Amino acid sequence: MNHLGLLRQVLAIGRGLATRRPQAPGDLRRRWEELECRVVSRCALLSRQLGTRAIVIIGIGASAYALALFVADRIAPSSTSAAHDAILKARWASPAPSRNIVIVDIDERSLAALAPEHGRWPWPRAVLADGLQRLSDAGVRSVAFNVMLSDADKGNPDADSAMEAAAAMLPNIAYPAIRLNPQNDALSQLKANALLQRTGDPDRGDERTVAILLPMFDPMVPRLGIANQMPDADGAVRRYPVIWSDAAITMPSLVARTAMLAGHSAAQTPPTITLNWRNKKGRYDRISFSDLLKVPDGEQVHQRLKDAIVVLGVSAPGLGMTKGTAVTSVEDDNEIIATALDDLINDTHLRVMPSWVVLLVEIGAVWMLVWVGLGRKLSPVLNIAFVALQASAAGITLLSASYTNYLIDLTATMAFGAAVFGAIKLVQSLDSGWSRARPGYRYAAPVAGPGVVLSMGYRDSRVSKSEADELQRFLEAQVGLSSVIRVDDLFGGENFARRVCEDCSCQVVRTTREQLPAVLSAIEGLPLRDRLTVREVPLHVNWNPEQDEFRAALAPSLLRQCADIIEQSGACPA
Repeated sequence: MNHLGLLRQVLAIGRGLATRRPQAPGDLRRRWEELECRVVSRCALLSRQLGTRAIVIIGIGASAYALALFVADRIAPSSTSAAHDAILKARWASPAPSRNIVIVDIDERSLAALAPEHGRWPWPRAVLADGLQRLSDAGVRSVAFNVMLSDADKGNPDADSAMEAAAAMLPNIAYPAIRLNPQNDALSQLKANALLQRTGDPDRGDERTVAILLPMFDPMVPRLGIANQMPDADGAVRRYPVIWSDAAITMPSLVARTAMLAGHSAAQTPPTITLNWRNKKGRYDRISFSDLLKVPDGEQVHQRLKDAIVVLGVSAPGLGMTKGTAVTSVEDDNEIIATALDDLINDTHLRVMPSWVVLLVEIGAVWMLVWVGLGRKLSPVLNIAFVALQASAAGITLLSASYTNYLIDLTATMAFGAAVFGAIKLVQSLDSGWSRARPGYRYAAPVAGPGVVLSMGYRDSRVSKSEADELQRFLEAQVGLSSVIRVDDLFGGENFARRVCEDCSCQVVRTTREQLPAVLSAIEGLPLRDRLTVREVPLHVNWNPEQDEFRAALAPSLLRQCADIIEQSGACPA
């Protein structure tokens, strides 16, 4: 029966199940089992017909899929791999938070402590100006002022004047600007080149307008940095734009501006970095804003702040910004900025493998497994090769993420390896099921009439697996795939005779009287003929391994064959 015939039978059974009247559950189960047997046996036959070509096809298909993913990533780049978060959460170590980076936190305690004097948030801006002055007096190197002041405080104009004066007098404070949706650029009156001239950044010579929300105090403008972050599609922050760049403007981020004011250059840092979270070594030191203003307690705080780079921001519930990250579901915005600062200044940001390297590693892993699966002598070590490949990939991934700044993410390679290994094992299982005539694996095979059976027995200890495979292929070439059965697992259990009997294997061949002389002559010319015992048995039933009648007719001959092999060897295998 050809494959088209099988497809027609499957469709016919499907139509029958769909159009007939409701049947008893037993009938439906029987029909389903029949369909399942037909599909499995046809797939097993196809696997046997293709032989090693099936494994090569698996390798080609996996390589084509890896290439398609690479091309798709080049067309629409993805931010991180699917396993990125899991790797960073599971790694054994991480960089330690820098002691030179401190968060001055407008937290809930600060709100409670300053409420009697200054009321609820927002406080008069003179309070923030006082905080900035104290930071400057403490000798900080620079401050990332993570508070947006875009509108005038009409109730406290004097406080606004104090804040403006502080911005003018304190040169090491970086202030935030917010990049608005580029769709609003045409509605803005702010020209990109005019803004860049004031900040001292390279002038692109572009007269186009750009929609950016600026702080209201003019002295802040020369030290602006874009405060926008770069969340992925799921809202989590995994990367940070050190240099913000879009079609209208390119300028430093708030983090880059803060680092520049502290004397660090961002020139050697990629425009966008992957953040290396300090999730295994604690968090950055935090000082409550209220403690900064206390006297004399503030003196001890000032000692801690000397030569530090400070992130000043709000974390009080309901006021502070929070986002998800690769390692936490909710993270304070100031901790994210501190991490980006640490990565920029100390060059600890994660280096992720380029997509072309990932492609090469995936294809290499695929074809290594294919090569092992194809090798007749290497095939038995396929399981070992797979386990070694997976363990090595997992170890390299975790070690690199834990103790270096390079994330060698081999999880995609592990996934490809698992898929290819599973496909190869499936092909080998189907091939083995057909070769052994396992029940259900030759259901759709043609049923031949009575004839002559040649049973060729040998000891596995004297005939290698590759020789046995070559013998089977030779016999199949003589009489056809459906007329050869390999029997190499006759005995099992723990009985006393097992050790002697389990070393015996047979290959059973059906032929006709007319074919018999040619087949016997061909067998005589085999290099391993002297290690074979050949029995000729007449077959009076149909050659159909799926029928009990056939099994009962052939089993006694196979048992006698095993006895012949044991008697001729005269001893147990070594």
